Amino acid sequence: MSSVTINSQTFNSLKDQVVVVAGGATGIGAVAVTELLSAGAKVVLGDVKSPDPAPADDGFTFIHTDVAKYDAVVNLFSTAYATHGRIDHAISNAGLVEIGELFATGESDDSIREPPPTAVLDVNLKGTLFFTRVAVHYLRRSLVQNASTQKDASLVLVSSVAGFGNWPGLFQYSASKHGVMGLFHSAKDFLYGTEGIRINVVLPNMTDTQMVSGVIKAYKTNDVPVNEPKHVADTFLHLLSTDVKSEAFYVSGGKTYEIEKPLDEVKPQWLGQSLFDELMAGQQALGAGSNWTKGKNT
Repeated sequence: MSSVTINSQTFNSLKDQVVVVAGGATGIGAVAVTELLSAGAKVVLGDVKSPDPAPADDGFTFIHTDVAKYDAVVNLFSTAYATHGRIDHAISNAGLVEIGELFATGESDDSIREPPPTAVLDVNLKGTLFFTRVAVHYLRRSLVQNASTQKDASLVLVSSVAGFGNWPGLFQYSASKHGVMGLFHSAKDFLYGTEGIRINVVLPNMTDTQMVSGVIKAYKTNDVPVNEPKHVADTFLHLLSTDVKSEAFYVSGGKTYEIEKPLDEVKPQWLGQSLFDELMAGQQALGAGSNWTKGKNT
């Protein structure tokens, strides 16, 4: 892995840029909103919770948004665009931690007839998918309509260490965060190549927020380094304010690492050269991905 140096001076380039954030009333998102406003950005926050207290900044707008509801995500972006006439960046940070225990079905067969709650998948994965689709639409529109003043547009997705590690008990959470990585991998070259939109993903390790208040004690008791929300928020702003594209940033123990390129470099080793060559040949045969696109009636 390669360590990433974050220079907060680059954040000043975000002045007057419009950033749509999903999930920023508390935790990492709240710190990111504060830092964006401090850099002079205009922030449109969508969350199911109102920030308390709300930032006392004329550049801040809050819109009640449940990312698991498509109409709500459309409303978030359409309102942001109507308010500011442009959107420069978007951060998909809304998320839930594991709810319930997937395999706790009890002794009676009657209990298995009730499906498990899927709010974690709905918010973390479906919500990210909705957010990404709508964000790309408005970022594309903004680049065209503000061509003389807007030269960049980017999207940051948020996965987790559970998006590549093994975490017993986090069944739906891990599935959702692996899903975010799947979306990132399939979109990273496509979006920049076809739309000129940069997409990156951040994978935080344990971060000291309310979401993990029930488990973080084990980390601290065993002297395992944890992130502060600012460490992750700084990584968000680094991705927005530089030309980074198609990269995965892992944040652990307060430090940020780029992990996508090292993984790509070792694929021939763990697959073997012949299988790697087959993989690459298949990817080249499918090109930019248009072969997968089907019309509504096909």
